[in-house]
Amino acid sequence: MACKTQTIPMSSILVSARIRKDTGDLTELANDLQKHGLINPITVMDCQNGQYQLIAGLRRMEAAKQIQMPELRATVLSPMQAEEMLAIEIAENEQRLNFTTAERLEYAEKIKAVEQAKARERMALGGKGGLNTYSDTQGTGNCPYLAHAEARSEIAKKVGFSSDRQMRRAKTIAEQRPDLLPKIDSGETTIFGAYRDTVREETKKDEPTFTAERPAISTDQVARAGVIRLMKNPHFRDLQDELQNTQAEATAAKTKLKRATEAYDNKVKHFENNISFLSRLVKELKEENAALRERLGMEARHVKRVEFGNPDGIIGIPEDTVS
Repeated sequence: MACKTQTIPMSSILVSARIRKDTGDLTELANDLQKHGLINPITVMDCQNGQYQLIAGLRRMEAAKQIQMPELRATVLSPMQAEEMLAIEIAENEQRLNFTTAERLEYAEKIKAVEQAKARERMALGGKGGLNTYSDTQGTGNCPYLAHAEARSEIAKKVGFSSDRQMRRAKTIAEQRPDLLPKIDSGETTIFGAYRDTVREETKKDEPTFTAERPAISTDQVARAGVIRLMKNPHFRDLQDELQNTQAEATAAKTKLKRATEAYDNKVKHFENNISFLSRLVKELKEENAALRERLGMEARHVKRVEFGNPDGIIGIPEDTVS
């Protein structure tokens, strides 16, 4: 990858504003820059508009700002070179177990800047920009955000998000509740769960507070206002879809449980019927056995009387007993 090294003004370097890393204590690094200068240049991408997007070297640049260095030596990459470098870095980071959500968002911002610089480069050569871009006050410097949904989806997939929606939710969390990012990375919660908590807090902040001086408002008015506010909330439909899916799963689970319970009750009833039948059979067998035992006892007594009786007929045996 052939690239050039040059000195560029500090004021011309752009840094992704949405996700900023904690650079930590820069005192030692700043002192080293004061003594020896910048030995390892930072890496930037030429934005094709007189400005440069920072690709690597945030701590070195922040340390240089502390000692008020007006310019820095930088390795300047073309948009194509920056794209290749970011693809390699992302592939290497995906092998790490701690490739964080904040890092994915940072890479997404850099890839956006690359795509925008490539579009400006094509326009400068007389071609079409390719991606739909627009300038707004929310962009980073002169690098506007991409508006094309398909382009955003491609960027999301490149950095490891399942969709553009998931990436946008992660951005909302990073901007409004950055304390939830470590919980996402550790698996304690999901991006959707953290996003839902963030939206709930924002909704609470937007709710009006009523004071004693305000006129009383009926319950119906409050309810209607709440419904209107929910319908206007862009996140309400997502939450409603999630609720409907959960309710459908719960209904299916209840039906399955009901069928299993009925099958179990039928088996229990069948076993109870078998037990009742066997109990009656045992009782009948016992009664039959007792009758047989009694009959055998009577026959045994009859045999003894015949065997031990007087052959001369002194002891008389009734004819009905002998027969």
